[in-house]
Amino acid sequence: MILVSTSRRPSTRTRSFVKELLDVIPLSFQVTRGKKSIEELIDIAVLKGCRRLLIVESKDGNPAILSFMHVDKKEWKWIGIMYVTVSLRREIRITHEIDKFDDDVPLLIKGEKNDFFDFTKEMFACKNYVENLEYPIILCNEGSINFLRHDISSELLGPKINVFKWKRLS
Repeated sequence: MILVSTSRRPSTRTRSFVKELLDVIPLSFQVTRGKKSIEELIDIAVLKGCRRLLIVESKDGNPAILSFMHVDKKEWKWIGIMYVTVSLRREIRITHEIDKFDDDVPLLIKGEKNDFFDFTKEMFACKNYVENLEYPIILCNEGSINFLRHDISSELLGPKINVFKWKRLS
């Protein structure tokens, strides 16, 4: 499970991006940041049972940085950062109606196995793709992340994330 929040004053486009992530990441939660400190966000993540905290930061009104943190009751640590550009569903003309997940299902990852694949798998706490499962899938190709949900469509659902730089922090 992932708790998703933003920098303190997110743009409309960043809030839209967060909402789209919530549609494709099972049992993800969003917390409006407001004046909350990182420590307060960590406390909320622990209370909700989340193992990841994702902070979406904006630059010039656009989602620009995804910062990932590992969270548990005893400790927390920053684990990675992605510098990104994003394409929202409306921008790539995806019109499918998407319902949030009610069940605790795994997020799977599929793509060419390399360092970027392993990094993305760790950041989003994914499991390897298994054929014929109706679970959400991250499609990960060098520098690009997109999402599939076969329960909705066989086409990509977005949002599309272009990663131009990434770095492990632990």
